[in-house]
Amino acid sequence: NGLHVVLKGYLAMAAGLVVGLGLPAVDHWLNVRVPLFVFSTQDAARSMRGTVATATVSVAGIAFSVTVVAFTLSANQLSPRVLRSFRRDLIAQLTLASFLGTFVYCVAVLARLGASRAEHVPYLSIALAIVLALTSFGLFALFIGHIANMLQPSSIISSIALDAREELTRPFPAGLGGEPSDPARAEASARSRCASKPGSPVRHRGDGFLVVVRAAEIVDLAEREDALVRQTAPIGAYVLPGEPVAEVWPREDDAAEKLAERVGELFQLGSQRTLPQDPGFPIRQLADVALKGLSPGVNDPTTATNALEAMTACLLRFAGSEKAGAVRVGRSGEPRLLVEAPDLDRLTRLGFAQPIEFVGADPVVRERIRRLLGSLRQTALHHGLRHVRIDELLARDAGRGGAAAAREEGR
Repeated sequence: NGLHVVLKGYLAMAAGLVVGLGLPAVDHWLNVRVPLFVFSTQDAARSMRGTVATATVSVAGIAFSVTVVAFTLSANQLSPRVLRSFRRDLIAQLTLASFLGTFVYCVAVLARLGASRAEHVPYLSIALAIVLALTSFGLFALFIGHIANMLQPSSIISSIALDAREELTRPFPAGLGGEPSDPARAEASARSRCASKPGSPVRHRGDGFLVVVRAAEIVDLAEREDALVRQTAPIGAYVLPGEPVAEVWPREDDAAEKLAERVGELFQLGSQRTLPQDPGFPIRQLADVALKGLSPGVNDPTTATNALEAMTACLLRFAGSEKAGAVRVGRSGEPRLLVEAPDLDRLTRLGFAQPIEFVGADPVVRERIRRLLGSLRQTALHHGLRHVRIDELLARDAGRGGAAAAREEGR
């Protein structure tokens, strides 16, 4: 997230400060002359360092101001959520860190030179400043070309689709401990216990997006209490204060309230959705890009179609991937956690429900949506997956298409 960018910037400045304060002493001790950089006095060296410091901070400010404006315009055209692509971009982070580190290094050396009365010219310190400046401007040239490519809608869609593939290949709860040897039997046992009597709701005191379910800790807690926990709020859902996120079935009914309070602490909320454990988040982003493209203000059906095609490719991979069991078991082998796992039907509805409403009378986009949904339905049938909502989307698309055609004929 954005904290990583800030942290790398601070680390670069800290490194520049340490090297800038320490290298002049080493320079004075070694007394090395660099033939490429000849300065007669410390004033000349000080002037060179001031020039490097001023140039780096000025170019850094201009570059990142222009970049933020460009990404803001791109966000208005595609989706505000695409700004996360800039925050986590490695080249952007390296460029920012290089400029900040070079600037702080030059300022630190200038401070050391000002405090020193010696007339020795610190050739090593000057050489390093020039090398850092050249490196920074080299990264800046690479950064400009990279940003120009990164701001293209197809590049942003590809970046989001890559995140989706990674999350949908091994969706939640894959990778978590406590996977049963017989998932179907464990899930049947868990659902039987849930149906035996009403569970006690687990209510969260805060509000925000459900971003992390600490499944291992929930399983350990349920194992100690001989209880079963069923997640009711999917990851990525916005949880209101006091809204249930799960239900518990403890061995003793008297322990339900206390157990529910402890379990609620293991459902982590955040101010924004994140990728880990949330395969619906990149699908939501691609749907937003499609909606922007279909909106009258943007009117970019090509970008909308590309986003829907990338989304469908991700969903097809999800349908063909091996699914992890929805039940996690404890050391005793008994079901302890029944998660709200994503399925193809719900993810398809998340991605297509709103674009179908906004596609209007565009015959090309509507026909493409119909073909994409048909492909998802065939894949669901092939893998034996639920497709009730996919059928509903196809029926809605047919109804919207007929109504739009009638309006066009009336005009």
